[in-house]
Amino acid sequence: MSPSLSSSVSLQNITKHTHRSSQLTTPTEPDSLGNLVTNLNVAKCQESQTAYINGVEYAVKTLDFPNVSSYIDAGHAGWLGWDANLAPAAKLFAQIWSDAGKPKSLRGLVTNVSNYNGYDTATAPAYTQGNKNYNEKLYVNAIAPLLKSYGWDAHFIIDQGRSGVQPTAQQQWGDWCNVKGTGFGRLPTTNTGDALVDAIVWVKPGGESDGTSDSSAARYDAHCGYADALTPAPEAGTWFQAYFQQLLQNAAF
Repeated sequence: MSPSLSSSVSLQNITKHTHRSSQLTTPTEPDSLGNLVTNLNVAKCQESQTAYINGVEYAVKTLDFPNVSSYIDAGHAGWLGWDANLAPAAKLFAQIWSDAGKPKSLRGLVTNVSNYNGYDTATAPAYTQGNKNYNEKLYVNAIAPLLKSYGWDAHFIIDQGRSGVQPTAQQQWGDWCNVKGTGFGRLPTTNTGDALVDAIVWVKPGGESDGTSDSSAARYDAHCGYADALTPAPEAGTWFQAYFQQLLQNAAF
């Protein structure tokens, strides 16, 4: 069972028995479904396809309570916001919503989790060249009509926890690991200026490492050793004090 699904069981118990009057928002399975849109040529993604779909459906059905708002992870503009990816992504998300029984608590999608894209930047950074959906607001406004064509009037929450510096220092839009020069983004709010966007949120903990820069480590990913990645970096999920300090020093507030 994945961490998010085991968490869904715990959250189910809390929601059902302990905090029935508390309003809870749950982002579901960052990265999993996006990989089913673009990376099915990778054996591990192909082998995980059924498990991911069944798992996400299980999670959103299990957490279908009146005091819960769930949002399925939908990658970000630089991943699924390209013209070639929008339609298959919308089809997959809408199919999961439908096959899960169209749960009332499944309000929509969450984007930009653990990423760095701006919400409503006025100009396109050079590394976004070729994609007209160069920020998250453009992305969600591009995919929303496609979801609606399947009957799902989806809404969105958007992670801006590490999006305080625009443009970023990314050499390529796909550079995702501990990017240098980033800062905390706009503070969480429901004042988004867009009826489709329910809230700006911080999902990724600011001081949590994306991955180690130690090339001898078993979990090493080359992205964490790129020139635009802050090093030395500890293992993914552990505290990265230098990165936290960078985010704080460059904060947008």
